[in-house]
Amino acid sequence: MKTFGLILVLINSIAVLTATAQTGEMTRKIPFSDISEVPQEYTASAVSARMVETLGFRFRYATEDLRSEDFPFAIEGDGRSIGETIQHIHGLSSLMYQTITGNEPATVEAGEIQQLRDQTLFMLDDTYQKMLSLSDEELSAIMVRGKFPFWNFINGPLADALWHSGQIATLRRANGNPMPTGVNVFTGTFSQAK
Repeated sequence: MKTFGLILVLINSIAVLTATAQTGEMTRKIPFSDISEVPQEYTASAVSARMVETLGFRFRYATEDLRSEDFPFAIEGDGRSIGETIQHIHGLSSLMYQTITGNEPATVEAGEIQQLRDQTLFMLDDTYQKMLSLSDEELSAIMVRGKFPFWNFINGPLADALWHSGQIATLRRANGNPMPTGVNVFTGTFSQAK
């Protein structure tokens, strides 16, 4: 009977460890709440990393406190909904993450928009942190999709994701749920409304 109990404890422990490993990012603090601290030196890597950090800040607050009824909202016509735009930004962020870190992003279940949003922010944070550690020579050697120079990283997925973050902010306002009050994109700060 002791053996059976020990086996049950072992199976339960493995299940808990597996669940924790699979949801490890769920315990990680959502990044980019404040980006007011800046690098001390102007280098290509620091400036490029700051652009990714800025995207993280803007995307975080463009998607902060979205309601489930916001995700399907779109302007009439062929435009993407808020949820589809979050999925698109996730794809762009995945490309940036893979390009800079060399790692494949974890998969997220289809339809899990909030989880997709959080994973996007974690990938952007990992991309940002890695970029800060790169020398300018290492940065200039990076190739997007193995064939495009780093310049395409800037005018391609990075600029596109910034653009679409602004679209989310506009769409959510049109749906009656504007961004949280207190977001200052100039200073990179957020002050809670009192």
